[in-house]
Amino acid sequence: MAKRIKKGGGAVGFVLILVALAMLVVAIVGVCIDWISTKVTAAGYTGEPIFQSLSELFDDFKDSDSDIAGKFKLMAAFAILTVILAGGTTVFAGITKVLGWKLFKFLLVVIAIVCVICGVVSIITTYTFCDQMSISGDILDWIQTGSKTSPYIGAWLTPIGGVLCGLVGVGVAVKS
Repeated sequence: MAKRIKKGGGAVGFVLILVALAMLVVAIVGVCIDWISTKVTAAGYTGEPIFQSLSELFDDFKDSDSDIAGKFKLMAAFAILTVILAGGTTVFAGITKVLGWKLFKFLLVVIAIVCVICGVVSIITTYTFCDQMSISGDILDWIQTGSKTSPYIGAWLTPIGGVLCGLVGVGVAVKS
């Protein structure tokens, strides 16, 4: 009896594509919701946090040429690039699963690896931007003032979605 050769990884490949699609949605949601949180302290009192999304930050820094605007533009570029690459990974995962062509497998692996790298760089540039946004100082050497900016949920969802989508993309390439 001849053995039947199973091609395409079966149901595992389709499950991985669904996971990649879910991670793409997570990355997109991350770009759309609050990206950073800023707490202002004056005279020893800390106010309520102020949350800003990427679109609000674009409005603040769109015409500026300062150092902090450059860090923002770099951060935003990697966040958007992570989402685009997560979308590309998802599309190529579907094409690779359906067609099984070696060229698409290779392109999927390349796009997925770049997606993982951009996700990691996205969170690094976000921390760099938040560090630059934080201000500390003293008034009359005894009244402390300042602000502390930190990444918020959107800054975490986009890189997590991008990195996991990239890893799943590599898994689809291996299983196809």
